Amino acid sequence: MVQLQFLGRTGTVIDDLLNDFLAETAEILADAGGALVAWEADPADRAQLDAIFRLVHTIKGSSGFLALPRVTALSHAAEDALDQVRRGNRAANAALVTGVLGIIDRLNILCAVLGKDGIEPTGDDSDVIAALAERAAPAETEYAVAGVPLRRDDDLQAELQNWRSIRVPLPLLDSVMTGVTDIVLARNEFARMLRESGASAAVIASFDRLSDSIAGMRQSVSQMRMQRIDKLFAPLPRIVRDLAQDMGKKIAFQTSGGEVELDREMMENIRDPLIHIVRNAIDHGIEALEDRVAAGKDITATISVSARQSGNQIEIEIRDDGRGMSPDALVAKAIASRAITAAEARTLSPKDKLELVFRPGFSTAAKITEVSGRGVGMDIVKANVEKIGGVVELRNDEGRGLSILLRVPMTLTIISGLMVRAAGQYFAIPRGAVREILLENGDTVRIDRVGGGELAMVRGEQYPLLRLETVLGREASDDDDVDDRALVIVRPGQGQSYALSVAAIHDHEELVIKPAAPMIMATGLYAGTTLPDNGRPVLLLDVQGLVAAAAIDATETGRNHDQMAAAEAQANAARNAAQLLLFRDTNGRVRGVRLSVIERVEEVPASALFESAGRVQAQIGDDIFSVHAAKLPDAEGSLKLLRLFDGQSVLCYPIAEVIDIVRLPDAVQPSAAPGLIAGVVLVSGEPVELIDPFWLMAQYAASDADAAPNQPLCRLADDHDGWGSNFLAPILRSAGYRVVSDKDVVDEAPDVLLCLTEDGASCAHIGDEIPIIRLRSAIAAAGPDDETVYRYDRQALLDALARRVGGGRA
Repeated sequence: MVQLQFLGRTGTVIDDLLNDFLAETAEILADAGGALVAWEADPADRAQLDAIFRLVHTIKGSSGFLALPRVTALSHAAEDALDQVRRGNRAANAALVTGVLGIIDRLNILCAVLGKDGIEPTGDDSDVIAALAERAAPAETEYAVAGVPLRRDDDLQAELQNWRSIRVPLPLLDSVMTGVTDIVLARNEFARMLRESGASAAVIASFDRLSDSIAGMRQSVSQMRMQRIDKLFAPLPRIVRDLAQDMGKKIAFQTSGGEVELDREMMENIRDPLIHIVRNAIDHGIEALEDRVAAGKDITATISVSARQSGNQIEIEIRDDGRGMSPDALVAKAIASRAITAAEARTLSPKDKLELVFRPGFSTAAKITEVSGRGVGMDIVKANVEKIGGVVELRNDEGRGLSILLRVPMTLTIISGLMVRAAGQYFAIPRGAVREILLENGDTVRIDRVGGGELAMVRGEQYPLLRLETVLGREASDDDDVDDRALVIVRPGQGQSYALSVAAIHDHEELVIKPAAPMIMATGLYAGTTLPDNGRPVLLLDVQGLVAAAAIDATETGRNHDQMAAAEAQANAARNAAQLLLFRDTNGRVRGVRLSVIERVEEVPASALFESAGRVQAQIGDDIFSVHAAKLPDAEGSLKLLRLFDGQSVLCYPIAEVIDIVRLPDAVQPSAAPGLIAGVVLVSGEPVELIDPFWLMAQYAASDADAAPNQPLCRLADDHDGWGSNFLAPILRSAGYRVVSDKDVVDEAPDVLLCLTEDGASCAHIGDEIPIIRLRSAIAAAGPDDETVYRYDRQALLDALARRVGGGRA
């Protein structure tokens, strides 16, 4: 064991230096892990590489001063490998990243022992250092002169930046924050006393100066406790990378909102729940590769973690595009584990079914693994979040993914709030979300009822109107004066705004915000509780939660009447405009066809096409369709077919690829004569040939095997040997006639009767109302008066049908 020794220094100084080193190193290692994973995805990002190098260099420098040889050796090995990449002497690959991550893991272990025992443990780190070394001998480098490593300006600047900050124990910050909170409450009470006593202008001016100083001090103290939430996100990329590799899954991880700030203590409380949710998403949510392919999804899944501020709350959303949750499967699992009974299951709403995952000991894992299946999961997550005044919401899209929303208080903080009254009670609104305050019966305000809701028109701009009593489910107080009702124009977020109607407006104050009880926060209507200068508790409204509870659209798009009219006109024009499918033909030309005539774009194997009866045709499933092609295509593998549909028949048109769907231009240069190309248009400055679907379908209409229902019906009589069904019927159907035999029972009377024997015994009883055509088996007619038709004379038979009933095809 190596004992820390500092000559001429006291033990207190040693402890302080070690604590500072451990705190700084813990932050660096957390940042380095996430930065390495991000750099692995984009090795060309030199700025990211330089940042990782500086982080490792800082650990090496600090550990050398504290005489920690193992930490120094490990950080030096990582620094040397990264420096080789910076100089172009080593390739950036997954093996290098894995090796550096291994060193970071070992440094975390050493720092944990250092923090517990105060001494660096003995041991051998050659295994992780060797794993980082390249297989081949590295090229000779020139990064030292006279045995002294070169100091770079960026490294020196990074160290100088660290010297400008100091570390303060968190309990001391808590004490300062509590003191400032008491000062703010005392100031609010003093302000009320001054208003009631009618103090002189000089006293009030002095108090205002004091109030401004207190406001500045509380702002500074609040910022000291705040930390960017990207510190919370830092370890997640590493966790996703390692777990995805272990489970054989491909996952793209994204974060956003890292600039949002959260109280350090709050951040520590939600760190473990956040990690657990992300691990659950990888294990339970993201399907195996073959399952994603079968579901038509990209094999690379996506997990995103985002943060945003809403009033005095921070919302953290963890979203994945996996399988989501099956409410019925959750119920079945709960019944099987005896968490609920079958009778209880029948009374559960869809939301209640999803929230079964919060039951203690409940798990959906099929077997116990290192990740899950032990029954210690979402119940602990929910309990930990609610313990700090937060809530957990599930937003499920079965088969497509799951979103888990964590709403937690930003901090025990002080904000500027507007006090309002509704239903005889007082509420607070964050002053930063208030855009404007107006009297409801003012000249610039007009309120209209539209459907089941209300709209407030303010100087030509419309806002959805919420009445606070209605949202809260309370009746208006009899003491409220209608003339005092006010509209507060609230902007809960970027691009959103609405009008909130309240009974009256009171003063705005500096308010100390604390988390409310979990049951109150779970309503989604409140962001916390506060104690104004009168000493009576007041709830802080969640301006974003009011929008969600009222189920209104608060987006600002199209609020102005002129803008709405223009947008509606543009939308109508877009709806009425014809859409054009652009594609590249098999000959390489860019062509287009109206989207309305396309049933679908089909991709079929080349073997599905065959040539028969002088035409190219395609077998798709149990159907055979004509294909517009002079010969079988030479393509192998698969090809794309446009299925053109006219309401009755389908024609397939082979193409090379689909390019885009665009609006059909108004100006069309028509072709000189009817044909495949109806004309030419300009799309994005390039000429595009328009396919004429009318001409195409006309060319292939005769190949349809199915006659239309209004075609003449032929009945075959005396077909004892089956000749009529096997030989004659196909000819008639291909000519456009419908055919039935004596054995078929149909309610419709035939248009013509074909007697297949010369005597025509079964046709003797038929009167003159149904035309009869008699077929003979002999080639020569019996005489000049013989009107029978030779059974194998196709043209004579079709001519006789045309004379008697018409129809058919030419």
